[in-house]
Amino acid sequence: MKKSPDWNTLYGAVGEELPWCVDEMPSWFAELVDSDWMEPCSALAVGCGLGNYAFYLAERGYTVLCLDRSEEAISLAKQKNSHPSLRFIVESVENLTSLDEQFDLVYDISLLHHLKPSARDDYAFQLSSLLPSGGKLMVCMFSEDEPRFGKNYEFMNPVTDTITYLLEKEELLRIFEPYFVFDKLEKIPFDNYLRYLCLMRKK
Repeated sequence: MKKSPDWNTLYGAVGEELPWCVDEMPSWFAELVDSDWMEPCSALAVGCGLGNYAFYLAERGYTVLCLDRSEEAISLAKQKNSHPSLRFIVESVENLTSLDEQFDLVYDISLLHHLKPSARDDYAFQLSSLLPSGGKLMVCMFSEDEPRFGKNYEFMNPVTDTITYLLEKEELLRIFEPYFVFDKLEKIPFDNYLRYLCLMRKK
């Protein structure tokens, strides 16, 4: 059983067919972008994949730094979603503080549940270091209440051949509340799975 995914191989082999590489924005994301919670600003896409969400934001006035640990993902993102308001960087989430800049908005869509539980606390701290007081953080990840997971907090992801780690509400509060105030923590349907959507502001 693999413990660490080979993201370069995965993106090279599957690319745009990966389930999180959506062309059409999910309704919850489009509605959020149109809501009062978001407005054009400087943003960081953590685990950007092919940069589809970032391109959607760039078309609406955002400037976005697209970060992914996979060189192959970033190469594909540059080809597919080039835009004057987008920058691209290859970097791991374990080394976010190396960016040495801050953003008004940081978002993570479908990355947190790939991190081992032991890495969550440091991840939350590093995300907080990228935002000023009042800066916004959006995180969307699998919920433990998705019936197909059967209340298992770890499952083998057949797409990535790696373990995906599910989170519950209490764990999300534990790791993020030291640094953030929650504006919203709710369950939403996304890509035929039940997920948590967390909207936060840095303390």
